[in-house]
Amino acid sequence: MRFKVGREYIVVITTMLILLCYSSYLISVTTENSASASALSGVTILSDSPADYILSPIIGSSGICLSWQQPYSIDEINIYGLHSAFKVKPIIVATGIAYLAHPDYRYQDEYLALSAEWSCFHFGLTQHLVYEKIEEQSWFTWDNDLALALQKNKIKTEIRCNHLRTEDIAVTLSAAVIANESSSFSSTYSWRKNDRNNYCLATSFAIAKPLLLQCSWQNEPARFGVGMKVMLGKMSVMYAVRTHTELGLTHIVDLGSAW
Repeated sequence: MRFKVGREYIVVITTMLILLCYSSYLISVTTENSASASALSGVTILSDSPADYILSPIIGSSGICLSWQQPYSIDEINIYGLHSAFKVKPIIVATGIAYLAHPDYRYQDEYLALSAEWSCFHFGLTQHLVYEKIEEQSWFTWDNDLALALQKNKIKTEIRCNHLRTEDIAVTLSAAVIANESSSFSSTYSWRKNDRNNYCLATSFAIAKPLLLQCSWQNEPARFGVGMKVMLGKMSVMYAVRTHTELGLTHIVDLGSAW
């Protein structure tokens, strides 16, 4: 029994060290923590979840969302999120928190996002306050996101800049086609300063009135995401999974309400 517990502990610590050494993995764990973001591989141009304001200030929807994530099927690591957004004309205000707690590592991202629309443009800015702790050492980091979108008829384009004040700066260019009321498609290219660039394809498709299917694929690293959302009036429940080439599946559940 002691050997089993010790082995599990070593696995958890090793995984956390991997996440800390490779910032791209850590970012994917702590920011794409909603079911919609995981199903769409972070392609926010197709998202309408309040939880995804942590990635982009121009989601455009209002409501509240609770999220739970278990990255790579590791029982000892869980990420919780609470996000909300509301309209205060002429702007949309969004705020929330993502929280990861482990005896050897703690991560907490609190943010405030403001956005506005003018004609066919939608633009916004997010302020993050990130708290991290490893054993007895802890520190705070201020960070910013910026996004601008243009929509004309059924075509939508978006440029998004994340982590503007850190070494993990990333610029994402997205284009989406709204085929009809029930389906939309997007292609995205992301440039990262200290990591490999990647390309992503994503789609959102309404199977029936209460059911929404979202799925995606990205090439670096090669990952698939798929999620199913059930909408009951203003309430919604979504479950998503995301693959990894070397680690286990990531499981995510969202519980939300629109207003």
